[in-house]
Amino acid sequence: MGSWFSKSPYVSNPSDFATTSTSADPGKWKQYDYIVVGGGTAGCVLASRLSEDRDVTVLLIEAGTGRGNVFTKAPLAFTKNFKTSVDWEYYNASPHVRNGEETYLARGKMLGGTSALNALIYDRCSPEDYDSWAKAGCNGWTFKELEPYFRKAEGYSPKQITNIDLSSKGTTGPWKIRQTPSPAPISDVIMETCKEIGIPYVEDLNSPDREVGVGHLAGIVDEHGNRVSTASAYLTPEVLSRSNLTVAVNTYVEKILFSEEKGSPRAVGVQVASSASGPKYRVAATREVILAAGVVSSPHLLFVSGVGAKEELSAASVPVVKDVPAVGKHLADHISSGPLIFRAKPGVTLDKLNSSLLAGASAFLKWLWNGTGPFASMGVTSVAFIRSDDIRFIDTSLGPVKDLTSGPKSPDLELMWTPAIIPSFFDNARPGEHGFTIPSILLKPESKGIIHFKSGSIYDKPTLAGNYLDSESDLNVVARGVRCTFKLAHSEPLKSLLEFNPNNSDKSDYFWFGDQDPSKVTDDDIREFIKRNGHTAFHPVGTCRMGTDPQDSVLDPNLRVHGVTGLRVVDTSVFPTQVSGHPQGPVVAIAEKAADMIKADRQI
Repeated sequence: MGSWFSKSPYVSNPSDFATTSTSADPGKWKQYDYIVVGGGTAGCVLASRLSEDRDVTVLLIEAGTGRGNVFTKAPLAFTKNFKTSVDWEYYNASPHVRNGEETYLARGKMLGGTSALNALIYDRCSPEDYDSWAKAGCNGWTFKELEPYFRKAEGYSPKQITNIDLSSKGTTGPWKIRQTPSPAPISDVIMETCKEIGIPYVEDLNSPDREVGVGHLAGIVDEHGNRVSTASAYLTPEVLSRSNLTVAVNTYVEKILFSEEKGSPRAVGVQVASSASGPKYRVAATREVILAAGVVSSPHLLFVSGVGAKEELSAASVPVVKDVPAVGKHLADHISSGPLIFRAKPGVTLDKLNSSLLAGASAFLKWLWNGTGPFASMGVTSVAFIRSDDIRFIDTSLGPVKDLTSGPKSPDLELMWTPAIIPSFFDNARPGEHGFTIPSILLKPESKGIIHFKSGSIYDKPTLAGNYLDSESDLNVVARGVRCTFKLAHSEPLKSLLEFNPNNSDKSDYFWFGDQDPSKVTDDDIREFIKRNGHTAFHPVGTCRMGTDPQDSVLDPNLRVHGVTGLRVVDTSVFPTQVSGHPQGPVVAIAEKAADMIKADRQI
């Protein structure tokens, strides 16, 4: 209990690290060499690595809290933090799903960011994803060039469920990674059934030679059954004790401040406050301002600071600092079909934890006591990464699709199963019912979205328009995945664990679609289900993407904002295109590489 009541290693009063002066001269403000804006997944990595050099000073600024809570530590309890004070709680509207209604998008608002809020999945994604970035002009970003940074971050446990080759992994990095046991028997049965219908088994989904197939996931879980966010991994007590590192929490960066250098803007610092009505402070960055505020807040900060599309800035009465048209554009997200739920026999799922208060409390107490039991496992421990054109188990007659994969070894679909009934993240199963949930997830979308900025205030939340399923090909790829899921559920050994009610005609019942006879479900039925239930898979990227064309990208391949000196972005917004997997692992590797890039520039 002592650590909860010890002196905080963070500051929260802006007067401790910034200056109330409104002077335009940065020389009159408190100064740091580097200011990292956003203490999320990437920001914690950057602050830790940059402050390794004791000759530089680093300020990390986070809008949220410094400490998480018990639900940010228990792997299976991650959804308990949704729509709470540690969640930015954004919303997204797309006309082709849910009749255009807004859908919820979780983003972490605390040190560690979304790495402290998500489903804990560690996935390097397909090596071909990064090679495609380099082929498009982003030199330095091939998998071969990024792989050392995956290894640098990784602290793989030697105890794995599968016989993975640890020689291709990092074992001494700060980010603890391991495979957790399946929390319920049905998870492993689903994986075995995938093999039976022709989906190849992949021993190591994070292999440098990764192929498509079904396999066990790795997760950011330590040997004590605790989540390992980038805050707990990189901002250790030893790191936080560095005299050259200041970590500010509960502090909003309101805008980036600029001066003119040789006819072009230079980022010289930021303006901060504890709240919209609080006093304003300024703090200078003598070397660089680095945005690591995330896929929504990084482009938002650029926009309110005057970096964005000239016409949009003028319409919002924001003085134009630099015309960068792509800010907030090219939003690429993974889209889920929505929850396809199948009724299961008792004893093979986790539903008892939700339907029985005593069972749930007992399991949670077991995790608190010794870090074991269901709450020490990820909810999703195995998945199938597949291609929508694989005739071995995909009905390729279901509508035309475009091959948008990164290469022949890369997937465009993910089948992800959770051993419980999950109608939504905020609804539980009815007492006494058992089942599993399996959405079909589009990995390489053709449809692209946009962020709409409302004003020049950072406190005025932008709206997201994901434009999900704007492409017919996207809809058909997801539909092929749903058709494959029906095939999976009606194949052995999984079928023997399930119960079907083909007479179920109640479309409002969460079992209704899973109860249907696959031979009678039409392609249009599947498309209609997806349009009615489609939802983000919580993996938006690309809103400050890097590239070579200043009209179509925000950053150069060194992550610098086009036409602006002293300003970089390092988070999932920089991805040139969407990855074919979970983006948490890639963004940490990108942050590790970015830290070395920044250090190298200091030597020039």
